[in-house]
Amino acid sequence: MRNDDTLHSDVLSYFTSEFRALEERLKSGGLDDYRERVLMSQKIGEAVHLLSPYVRSDPRARHLVRTAESLKKNLLSVREILVKQLLQQKEQQTLLQAINARKKTTRPLDGPR
Repeated sequence: MRNDDTLHSDVLSYFTSEFRALEERLKSGGLDDYRERVLMSQKIGEAVHLLSPYVRSDPRARHLVRTAESLKKNLLSVREILVKQLLQQKEQQTLLQAINARKKTTRPLDGPR
């Protein structure tokens, strides 16, 4: 019985650390590819399925499943991706405007000879 408790605790610790690392990677912007996000959310779904029998009896498992569901929701949210793309587009527009303004000021003023 003691080995089962240890194994159960090890499994919960493993999933906790994996979910925490994935959340940090998401916050740091390491998951820009939406396909990768979908694959990660599918793997989280599989982990939640494996943990679901323990949710009723173990508060740690219950908390872990809630955390995993929240992480899965954040992974599948396209809001961050869209905001990042919009910021990149604005930066590109600003850069193009600066280049055009510079070209206009550096053009020779004397006409063709």
